[in-house]
Amino acid sequence: MKGKIPTYLLILFLVVIIFLQRECHRCPEAVTLTTINTIPGDSVPYLVEIDKPVPKFIDTGSWHYFDVDTMAILKDYFARVVYLDTLKDDSSAFIAVMDTVFQNRLQGRSLYFANRKPTSIIHNTTVLPEVDDRLKLYAGAMVAMAPRDRYDFGPAVILMTPRGNGYSYAFGVNEKSHTITLVWKVKLKRKRPP
Repeated sequence: MKGKIPTYLLILFLVVIIFLQRECHRCPEAVTLTTINTIPGDSVPYLVEIDKPVPKFIDTGSWHYFDVDTMAILKDYFARVVYLDTLKDDSSAFIAVMDTVFQNRLQGRSLYFANRKPTSIIHNTTVLPEVDDRLKLYAGAMVAMAPRDRYDFGPAVILMTPRGNGYSYAFGVNEKSHTITLVWKVKLKRKRPP
């Protein structure tokens, strides 16, 4: 009966290895996530500097003499008149032109513009699968050397936990020995460069 226990353990060990190989062979696939950030357009129009146009004189032809109100002409001549013309005001843009007239001359022109079209920025993010937090089982062989030129060899099994702890068992065939090992993960701090 004592000779059959290692054989049963070896058979059980092989069955567990075959089961874990079939179970752990599935690899999760990477997932690509697409996010779209929409940046709204300008809500406040900003001033665009443009050059003052050069006036063009047009000859009206013949002159006729009319009753002229000189005070009304001088009042109109020295008045500062501002014209504000909205060229476009919808969901895509706001465009307005402001002209200032003084002494029958165009003194200044300003253009106000606001781009109201939203801008879309597309971000593609590839998410790699996380490392699964399952137990890991390793199988291998053990070779040992003892005093007086004695050697021992046999199967070995290591079980690693998700936290990095390890437990191993090895069976020596020559000496009929059993070896159990416990190991723990040691975290060392890295020095970060300045």
